[in-house]
Amino acid sequence: MRFKVPRHIEYKAKIVGPATFPQLVYLGTTALIVFSLYLFLGSSVAFYLFSILILSGGVALAFLEVSGEPLPDYIRKMLTFTVSSKKYIWKKESLSPKVKVPERRSVHSKEKGEKEEKMKKKKEGKISKITDRLAS
Repeated sequence: MRFKVPRHIEYKAKIVGPATFPQLVYLGTTALIVFSLYLFLGSSVAFYLFSILILSGGVALAFLEVSGEPLPDYIRKMLTFTVSSKKYIWKKESLSPKVKVPERRSVHSKEKGEKEEKMKKKKEGKISKITDRLAS
């Protein structure tokens, strides 16, 4: 039995360990922000509070998925939906009514119908004779 092999499989290339390039960019940017925050605030309580918030946001952007989508894509789609217009204006299209007029049958069409039925019965009789011969 032959199996169909999927051909269009998309996957993101892993650069370092399980991380892809966009994930490394998010983590690297987060590390730079935390380092610059350390340079400005030093080793204080405010630095630790802000760095925990920034690091959790960076890790979430890099690795968290919502409904099977990466978090940055989900946020982008959410913002696009929020900003875009949601007002739909219905435009009436002029449609001609579709009326089906039944055809009138004449006496000649009745005769044709009777002839067609007789032909069908003849064909069925011939087919049944052939199948009976084959069965015996």
